[in-house]
Amino acid sequence: MYIRALCIFTLVFCLTTSGCSTLGFFDKSSKDDVERSKASIAHLNDQLADLNKELDALKKEVQELKEEAQMEEEEAGTEEGSLTGQAGTVTEKQIQEEVIESKTEKKKTTEEQPAIQGKEVDLKTLKVKVLSGNGKLSSAREMSKKLIRMGYKIEDIDLAPRKDFTVNTIYFASNYQKEAQHLAARLGGKTISKPMTWSSNFHIIVVGVQ
Repeated sequence: MYIRALCIFTLVFCLTTSGCSTLGFFDKSSKDDVERSKASIAHLNDQLADLNKELDALKKEVQELKEEAQMEEEEAGTEEGSLTGQAGTVTEKQIQEEVIESKTEKKKTTEEQPAIQGKEVDLKTLKVKVLSGNGKLSSAREMSKKLIRMGYKIEDIDLAPRKDFTVNTIYFASNYQKEAQHLAARLGGKTISKPMTWSSNFHIIVVGVQ
C-alpha cells in the first residue's frame, strides 16, 4: 500500500514537472514570437512613415511643378497678347498707309481726269496720218500701233517724201500746236514738233523713224 502510494506520488510529481516544463517551453516560444511580431510591426511602421514622408515630398514637388506650369502659361498668354497687340498695331498702320495712298491716288486721278478727258475728246476728233521717215513702211506701222494704243485714231499711213529723218517728227496744222506738243511728250525721246508749211486734210502728221 505504501509502495503503491509512493509510486502514484512519484508519477504525479513527474507529470507535474513535465507539464510545467512543457508550459514554460510554449510560454517562452510565445513571448519570442510576440517580440518578433512587435519588432516586425515597428519596422513596418518605420517604413510606412518613410513612405509617407516621400509621398509628401512628391506631392510638394508636383504642386511646385503645377505652379510653375501655370506661371509659364500666364507669361505665354501675356506675351501672345503683346504680340497680338503689336500685330494689330502694324495692321492698323498698314491700313492707314493704304487709305492715305488710296486717297492720294484718287486725288491725283481726280486732278488729272479733266485734262485726260479733254484730250480724249480731242483725240476722237483729230485726223492723224503716220509716215515712215526712214524709207521702211514697217516703221510707220509700228508708230501707228503705238499711237492707237495711246487712243489716237489713225486715218492713213505712208512713206514720207524723204527718208533721212533722224528723230520722230510731228507736224501740226494751225490751232493744233498743243495737241502736237502733248503727243511729243508722250512719245518721249527726241521727238520734236513743227508746224505744217503746206495745206493738208490732216490735223497731225507723225513721221516715225523707229
